[in-house]
Amino acid sequence: MGDDMAPTEEAGQPARVLAGRYRLHSPIGRGGMGEVWRAYDERLDRRVAVKMMLDEQSNCYAIQDTVYQRTLDVRRQRFLREVRTTASLHEHPSIPAVYDTGFDEESGRLYVVMQLLKGREVQTLIDETDYDYEPLPVSWAAAIGAQIASALDEVHRHDVIHRDIKPANLMLTPGGVVKVLDFGIAALRGSGSNPHLTQPGMTVGTPAYMSPEQSLANAVGPAADIYALACVIYQLLTGTTPFTDSGGKSLPWHHVHTPPPAVGALRSDAPKEIEQLLLGMLHKESEHRMSAATVYEALLPLAALGASPGTPPLLTADGLDLDPCTPFTRPFGGSVRSGGGRAGAYTPTEVNTTAAVEPDKPPIGPDEADRITDRASDLAALGRFTQAIDVLAEALDRVVDDTLADELTLSLAHVQFLAGAHSEALDLFQRAAGGFGRRFGPDDDDMRLCLYYIAVCRMELGETTAAVGAYQTYVQYAPDEEDEAAVARHLDALAQIMRLEAVSERHMQAQAAALALREATHRYRGPQAPELADLDGFIQRLRHFE
Repeated sequence: MGDDMAPTEEAGQPARVLAGRYRLHSPIGRGGMGEVWRAYDERLDRRVAVKMMLDEQSNCYAIQDTVYQRTLDVRRQRFLREVRTTASLHEHPSIPAVYDTGFDEESGRLYVVMQLLKGREVQTLIDETDYDYEPLPVSWAAAIGAQIASALDEVHRHDVIHRDIKPANLMLTPGGVVKVLDFGIAALRGSGSNPHLTQPGMTVGTPAYMSPEQSLANAVGPAADIYALACVIYQLLTGTTPFTDSGGKSLPWHHVHTPPPAVGALRSDAPKEIEQLLLGMLHKESEHRMSAATVYEALLPLAALGASPGTPPLLTADGLDLDPCTPFTRPFGGSVRSGGGRAGAYTPTEVNTTAAVEPDKPPIGPDEADRITDRASDLAALGRFTQAIDVLAEALDRVVDDTLADELTLSLAHVQFLAGAHSEALDLFQRAAGGFGRRFGPDDDDMRLCLYYIAVCRMELGETTAAVGAYQTYVQYAPDEEDEAAVARHLDALAQIMRLEAVSERHMQAQAAALALREATHRYRGPQAPELADLDGFIQRLRHFE
């Protein structure tokens, strides 16, 4: 793609750019029809997920094969259907947003640009839960189920049947919002222009969650999704699906013939209401299962209870709340940060499939850190702050030397500051200042630089009193007169103290700050400095308030 190629130092190989704006960063996962990449939208400076249809190019003789071409056409139509279906439903909070789609001429592959999700797959949550000693709270299972039911209600009202509801297609995101993923085999009802993209008698879905009619490859409706949702809720409560291969019988046979097991046999604290609900949702006859709206209403009271006191919080590695009850107990409360976590802090994974597990990278040394810092600086200069932030954050994860970590933290703080993320920058400047101060003392230039930006961040955040205090801490250290940048920061800090005191109508303090600024300006800029006249006039005006 010519100019669209650019070096990716952290990967050691060129980075692809689609449509002149979507820079592929690293693979996240691979599904039945596509692979998913973490990427950057360089035009809007944001993280995105790019899902690309699996490479179908083959040898010339295969391209001539009619069966191959028909299969390829079906796969492409399915991929486009997923795009259109997801895009038409994205206004629901449990449906990921679709931003763009297109065709990559270099690879000959379709792609879709989607919301990049951060959080935890529900399947991983189940796998990492010890159901013998600490099963998931009933309220969490109810809350996850209720959110899926709400999404399915929206989906079904648009005549869409998902057909593959399972824990691996569900993601728990910060704020406790559950996202329903992968509409690749969704069916549209009653649309002659959008026929089912399956052959007669073809079974689609995942066997452990497939309804009797789906297992028999019969026509399916919304009730098939309700059945699958029941299997998911059952698994959230017990750690296992209602049916497994057993007694010499296959999963499809059990779905069709075996009576649904009562969840109370494996989970004694399961309320009778949820047990009866699951039995109804698992009814063999599809017409006897309830609607998604009814399931939502039934689960809502249990979800609204929240987890019982003492339940360990469910968090990402950076402390974001994943509690699925949050949308019901604090619907406008946003994400919270905390210091603990259920079974340890969870590491965020991203997008529509299981995160790719990469081998541990070796610790970085000073030379590589310098290259990464330069790379981040170049990205920031281009306005690609999000990508610069990620480059530095990934480097920090590989640092073992404390001094090097402080230097990278300072670089990350600068990028956050330039991006206008003053809260994040403030935290990082404070962290770096503490490290430099402990190791090198108050005379360290980097420590003093951090103190200056701590004050600027507080000012930008509107914390006037705290900003004045931070500036006063900074100006107690005299700058090196040979360091013009340090002198300029020192004079700026004194000027900001004067201004902040004046706008707060603390006139005596503003006058004292103005006198201090005048003295410093005379010392560092000389008696002919033009600023002195302005300062004298300002001091005279302040004296009128005495």
